[in-house]
Amino acid sequence: MSLDLQKILDEHRQSFKTRLVESLAAKHSISSDEVMEQLGDSVDNLVESRYAPLKQVVEAICAVPKPVLLNIMRDRQREDTCKICLANEANIRVVDEKYGDSISIFEISEDSPAGALYQVLFQGAPDEDKKVPLTAIIHNCDVKRVWAGKSVDSSVYASLIKKALA
Repeated sequence: MSLDLQKILDEHRQSFKTRLVESLAAKHSISSDEVMEQLGDSVDNLVESRYAPLKQVVEAICAVPKPVLLNIMRDRQREDTCKICLANEANIRVVDEKYGDSISIFEISEDSPAGALYQVLFQGAPDEDKKVPLTAIIHNCDVKRVWAGKSVDSSVYASLIKKALA
C-alpha cells in the first residue's frame, strides 16, 4: 500500500462536500447547483472549519522528513479504557527506544478534532471494523501501512521504518 496522505484528505473533503450538497438539495427539493448558488459560502465555510484541524495535522505529518508512526487512540483519561490501545503502547515504546530521533511519533486522541483523521484513513470500512487504535507508518506524506483495532508487534513497525530509512 502506498498512498499520498494529502491526496487522501483532499478526496475525503471533496466527498464530504458532495454528500453535504446532495443532502441539502434533496432536503430543499432543489438541484446541487442551486444549493451552491444559494448556500455556497456557507457550505464552503462548514467544510473548511470541519477539515481545518485535519489539514493542520496532515501538513505537520507531511513536513516531517523522517518516518512517522501515527497512533490514534482512545484518551487515557476516559473511563472506558481501550485495552488494545494500552497493549499497543508498549510496542510503540519499543520502536521509540530503538529508533529514537530517527522517527517521529504522532499521538492523537480519537476525541480531539484531529482524531477525525481516523475516518479519513479508514474510509469505506464497515463500522464494525472501525476500532481503535489506528496506527500507521507514514514517510514523506506516503502512507506505507495502516492498522486498526489491533496491537501491532514492534518488529512489524520496525521493518517498515527500516525500509523507509534505507
